[in-house]
Amino acid sequence: MNRTDVIQRIIDKTQARTYLEIGVADGTNFFPIRARQKIGVDPHFTFSRTRKMKWTLKDLHNVAAQYHECTSDSYFARKKATTGVDVVLIDGLHTYEQSLRDVINSLINLNGAGVIVVHDCSPPSQAAAHPAASSRHAAELELPGWTGEWCGDVWRTICYLRSHRADLRVFVLDCDYGLGIVTQGQADGRLDLSHKELSEMTYEDLVKDRRHLLDLKDESCLFQFLEDT
Repeated sequence: MNRTDVIQRIIDKTQARTYLEIGVADGTNFFPIRARQKIGVDPHFTFSRTRKMKWTLKDLHNVAAQYHECTSDSYFARKKATTGVDVVLIDGLHTYEQSLRDVINSLINLNGAGVIVVHDCSPPSQAAAHPAASSRHAAELELPGWTGEWCGDVWRTICYLRSHRADLRVFVLDCDYGLGIVTQGQADGRLDLSHKELSEMTYEDLVKDRRHLLDLKDESCLFQFLEDT
């Protein structure tokens, strides 16, 4: 499964009405999602007006979609905190600091039974896990083993939440570069990593204990999660 499959299954099972996507880019994931209200946020949308129109005609769920061309920080800063969002995808800047801010801001706006999906939580290589300022920056660094896959150090956000947020249930599905699932509820298991330890961890540390650090689960566990939701 990829993130589109996972998000749509969550929306369908929970009868979610409002979907927020941070990091829309060319709309590959955003346009196919079927939800009553769709909100897209990105500093620079890369889809053409023609592509947007084609998807609007192809799927009427895109007719009333909202598009905010700004950073996620700016979006949340000017939007009054509500509890109106049911499902969020966080796929913006792939750094620990930014992804963590996006999760925290999304939680403020999330319905009690809402679900946050975080992309790129399980990088496949050291090059893909480089904490660059952007995918372009990562490419320009000419990292050994670079293949164009960039997840950054979003994985640290999962470790942070599992260490410091006892009020959240957090785990990662082992598909599509790791899909973090974050909901309100009792944690299945906790980590005990300090801020200093998190900042000093390396990709090698993740590789040594990936399944435990991320609470990495087979993608089939999504179905049990949805039954329990």
